[in-house]
Amino acid sequence: MTFQQPLFLISLVAVPVLAGLYVLAQGRRRRFTLRFTNLALMQSVVGRRPNVRRHFPPFLFLLGAAALLLGLAGPILNLEVARSDASVMLVIDVSGSMQATDVQPTRLDAARSAAKTLIDQLPSNNRVGLVSFNGNARLDAALTDNRQTVLSALDGLVANGGTAIGSGLSLALEQLAPGSNRASGANRPAAMIVLLTDGVSNTGIDPQAAADQARAAGVRVQTIGVGLRNASVRVRGQEVGGVDEQTLQAIASTTGGKYYYAEAAGQLTQIYSSLGSEVAWRFVKFDLTVPLLVTGIIVVLLGGAVSLAWFRVLP
Repeated sequence: MTFQQPLFLISLVAVPVLAGLYVLAQGRRRRFTLRFTNLALMQSVVGRRPNVRRHFPPFLFLLGAAALLLGLAGPILNLEVARSDASVMLVIDVSGSMQATDVQPTRLDAARSAAKTLIDQLPSNNRVGLVSFNGNARLDAALTDNRQTVLSALDGLVANGGTAIGSGLSLALEQLAPGSNRASGANRPAAMIVLLTDGVSNTGIDPQAAADQARAAGVRVQTIGVGLRNASVRVRGQEVGGVDEQTLQAIASTTGGKYYYAEAAGQLTQIYSSLGSEVAWRFVKFDLTVPLLVTGIIVVLLGGAVSLAWFRVLP
């Protein structure tokens, strides 16, 4: 919780001070009463002793005053709630180099496992889809809230062929762009592409052109490089290069996303977990100023009404 006028919180000190003064006044009243030596005579004159309900109106007054003072401080309640409109397209490289074992058990298996972690983190009403690419891009699972469809598609991925990063992005954007273009600003449904690749794009659409399209549609692309950095690895006797971090950083920057590098399977899982939390949840701010002020006024009026009804006086 945050406060727009935090200095008003200092005034809350008056509430316990008033409560303390009330307790002292009650103690003084008791001591004054005990000065009478003939208690039987006093009881016959005064009648039945007042019960605990005499403290109820002052309690309401103090409670209402606390609500009023807190309301003047302008409290803002920040809550994290599940998004009901989030859509995530997973775009996974299945080129031949994803068979490399520098990320255990293989780069593709690590990507597959991490993607399942992300899916598990998404609320049930969020939609998720899957695009894979090597020399060409394929829609393995259209956007759906049926998680099993996407999980089955992940299990069916096989690594071979070249690397067409731009084609994969463009195909994923086709799934998201219609929903993303219907609204703008804060009311736009959350749409995100998570791109994972281990190499350099060598065929298909220019990745930067696809990134420009995503930016125009308001879709963020989070890019993940997996495998060796500034090095090469041999896969089935062939030498393949490392991650093209410059291109991945440019794609993410263009669309307002972030670039992540994962050298190990554990890092990859952490990245996917973080991205799942980012898109699946959002912060909602509730201004409690008016509710607290109204509540304070009602409680104070209630205290006055109770005091007049029970004791014919105001506390």
